[in-house]
Amino acid sequence: MRIIIALCLMLFLLAYPACAWEARVVSVADGDTITVEPERGGDRVKIRLHGIDAPERKQPYGQSARGFVHNVSLYKRVEIDTKVKDRYGRTVAVVTVPGGVLQEMLLDAGLAWVYPQYCKDTFCGAWERKQSVARKARKGLWADPDPVPPWEWRRAKKNNQQQRIAEE
Repeated sequence: MRIIIALCLMLFLLAYPACAWEARVVSVADGDTITVEPERGGDRVKIRLHGIDAPERKQPYGQSARGFVHNVSLYKRVEIDTKVKDRYGRTVAVVTVPGGVLQEMLLDAGLAWVYPQYCKDTFCGAWERKQSVARKARKGLWADPDPVPPWEWRRAKKNNQQQRIAEE
């Protein structure tokens, strides 16, 4: 009987839409990862921005993306709309900062890609249009004639490391 009750409770919680919560940004790791302190108290939470992928810190425009997020969010009150937890234990969320949705601001500035593997929501089409507008205007990373998406950059870096290990 306890198992049935537990299963029903889990189904209810999975079906129940996540509520947005307020927090204060206390650090910025890179263009798509921040750490927040919940307004309601509790432990700090690492947040991965849902639906986008910003350049890695050592990748071209990585420091620009990080600096942008730092400037618009650090020590500010934000709203976190949780989507899921990722395999690294981070909360994946849409983040609203003073001035708008952080993901949209990064896309408008040309400092992130829509992450097609993970952005499946109805608003992702609008985000792709924002990315297209920034690309046509050659904003941010789109000034580069052939920008490399972070997921490809990470894969190439991993392959290079594996090749070096194999050659040793």
